[in-house]
Amino acid sequence: MNMKRNHVADDRIAKLLAFVVMSAVFFITWESIVRFSSISFLIVPPPSAVLRVFMTRGDYLFNNAAQTVIEAAFGFLIGASAGILLATLFIFSKIVEDALYPYAIALKAVPLVAIAPIVVTWFGTGILSKIVLAAIISFFPVLVNTVEGLKSTEPEPIALFESWSASSWQVFTKLRLPYALPSIFSGLKIASSFAVIGAVVAEFIGAQAGIGHVIKSSTYFLSTDVTFAAIIVSALIGIAFFAVVSIIERKVVFWR
Repeated sequence: MNMKRNHVADDRIAKLLAFVVMSAVFFITWESIVRFSSISFLIVPPPSAVLRVFMTRGDYLFNNAAQTVIEAAFGFLIGASAGILLATLFIFSKIVEDALYPYAIALKAVPLVAIAPIVVTWFGTGILSKIVLAAIISFFPVLVNTVEGLKSTEPEPIALFESWSASSWQVFTKLRLPYALPSIFSGLKIASSFAVIGAVVAEFIGAQAGIGHVIKSSTYFLSTDVTFAAIIVSALIGIAFFAVVSIIERKVVFWR
């Protein structure tokens, strides 16, 4: 057991070391290319300039990031919950699935930038429109993965449960749902990052705060270093959301 734990620890250290080395090489190369070429800082700022933004305007970035985190988190929770509930309804009613699934696919087929202005028009430029758009973009991957997971249960265990006179709800909670959890969490991890995208895109359309607002306003004033810093913050938020869902997955789907 100790040898296994040591092996896992060594593997994590190796992965972390590889990430640190590759990141260092990437940023040093980026800095060198920008510094020793004719590329204008207004087009591509060096990493040192972006780092200076974090040091001098950290509070500004943090306050706007907090706004985006709230919008994305609520949107993710609402969209994911709706996706799981609708997928559950599909399992119990084939008629409902045939009636509603095409609309879900059609909603996914519409570009997010086409939906965003409509959502902002309907729900205003406040936080609600950002939550709605984050929920919309989070909904589809959770729905699809949950439906596929719930339908992927082997027929033999289902037949066994039915032979014991198990109800449909018992088959669902004791068999289908545990069997589908890996697929559900795959959808949740995808949706967690998508929720950040939805919130940021909505902020582009109309907002007074948020990372999307920072990106839009800094681009307008040609503050490219601030734009890059905001993009990095947006990516970090998405990574953090993904990491949280992954940690929960390891606790819930412990048998994997």
